[in-house]
Amino acid sequence: MAAGVRVVAIDIDSPEQHAAMIEKLSLPFPMLSDPDRSKAIGPFRLSNPTDERNIAIPALVLLDREGSERWRFVSRDFADRLPEDDVIAAARELGLPPTSQGPPERGDPRPGPRAMPFEGMSFYFRGARFAAQVMGLRHAHLGESVKEDSKAYVAEMDRFNEAIAALKKRRSG
Repeated sequence: MAAGVRVVAIDIDSPEQHAAMIEKLSLPFPMLSDPDRSKAIGPFRLSNPTDERNIAIPALVLLDREGSERWRFVSRDFADRLPEDDVIAAARELGLPPTSQGPPERGDPRPGPRAMPFEGMSFYFRGARFAAQVMGLRHAHLGESVKEDSKAYVAEMDRFNEAIAALKKRRSG
């Protein structure tokens, strides 16, 4: 395997919950568990002190071969996600080469108690999309930034729905 950009997700959930997420979404990368926030979440300053559960703040961090941080995007909240193409562009601009990585090892999948079933994800993303549109229209008087935020969130929900539809198609075909 060539050295270069690799994808790994890290959060506080258990390895069994990660296995369930990897299985549900057919994720091509591993998820690592940091339940006490001491391995990556704390050291990367991504613990959310305003959340009663002290969950990790969603973020994207690009490291070079030596493990030094070269780029970072920190989300405002759980729903603020950067398009994948933006991350790929950032890696290219930094000269971080792509790599291939094998699929994650399958664990014992046990979803968490509040996990959304795969079948409900399309409905959820469609509802979130329409809610964002309405909020953008209702609060347009607050300025251009609210309208742009609403448009960005609607586009994000569209991307998520497209990904779910593509995954459904791959599974049925």
